Amino acid sequence: MSYDDLHQACQSINTHLARYPALAVGLPLIGGFLSAVPSHRHIKNYYASLNKPSWAPPSGCFAPTWTILYLSLGYASHLVALHTSPTTLSSLRGPARTGLGYYGLSLALGFAWSPIMFWHDMIGAALVTIGGVTASSVAMSYYFFKVDELAGYLTIPYVAWLGYASALNYDVWIKNAKGPAVDKARKLGKDVNDAAKHAKHEIEDAAKKTADKVEAERK
Repeated sequence: MSYDDLHQACQSINTHLARYPALAVGLPLIGGFLSAVPSHRHIKNYYASLNKPSWAPPSGCFAPTWTILYLSLGYASHLVALHTSPTTLSSLRGPARTGLGYYGLSLALGFAWSPIMFWHDMIGAALVTIGGVTASSVAMSYYFFKVDELAGYLTIPYVAWLGYASALNYDVWIKNAKGPAVDKARKLGKDVNDAAKHAKHEIEDAAKKTADKVEAERK
């Protein structure tokens, strides 16, 4: 496929997103549903078997959370797509097309994350994938804000959730994965924690000695 063909295909998609709000809203919902189908039966048991942090949500909250986020994200894409037509001001048309490009990348990586994590049990690969989702979504949100303020605000919960999901994915990887790289990461985390505790004790001891010295001088 040539660059011109790709450009025309993207413009056609943007036109449909602008013309049909229901399509814009339904696209991420359908994609998210289809990506979750292969691992649907595997998620509950597999997720329950993982070592997770205390702040990890129950498996049942993922589906409704993603549904709400995809609804707001889809409508945001519709608002931005309205500014991609040739008749739109060029100052908005460029950022709108760029933002929708990052939006498409975010969706593609996001749809890949669930099968990687829950079907193939590849926690490390899922961590890399969700890192890409988060990075592309931050860029998407930035450009959406430049085009339409409401569209930008609609992306904030999505980006915030991705930050939380990335932290959760990382913690699950550290707690469950095996291998030299993971062992090094665990050791590094333990060393940092031990160093922080040691520094805290040193500061407390120094503060106590200073207070005792001041008290002695007063007497």
